[in-house]
Amino acid sequence: MTNKEYLNTILGKFGVSPDEIDLIMLERGIVPTGEVTGQADIIALKRAIYYQLPQLLAGVQDITEGGYSIKWNLDGIKIWYSALAKELGLPDDLFPKPTITGASPW
Repeated sequence: MTNKEYLNTILGKFGVSPDEIDLIMLERGIVPTGEVTGQADIIALKRAIYYQLPQLLAGVQDITEGGYSIKWNLDGIKIWYSALAKELGLPDDLFPKPTITGASPW
């Protein structure tokens, strides 16, 4: 399986287009035709998804034109991203943990 096929399989189920997947690979320096040969390759691809997905989601919108529509499963993507962040041991940038600051004794 190539890097592009892997990313298409993972992100395609959420409605991410092949062009957007190409952009992720370009911005992260991933060779589309490179072979996924083991866990190290999979982790590198998952890290690419982790770092690019928040930027990708910032410009996402559902499109309806004529009888054709493209819908994004935003809730599914966000839940999956949170699980991915946990798997990689990285912070969840879409659902940051709240912090308490400036608490007074009264």
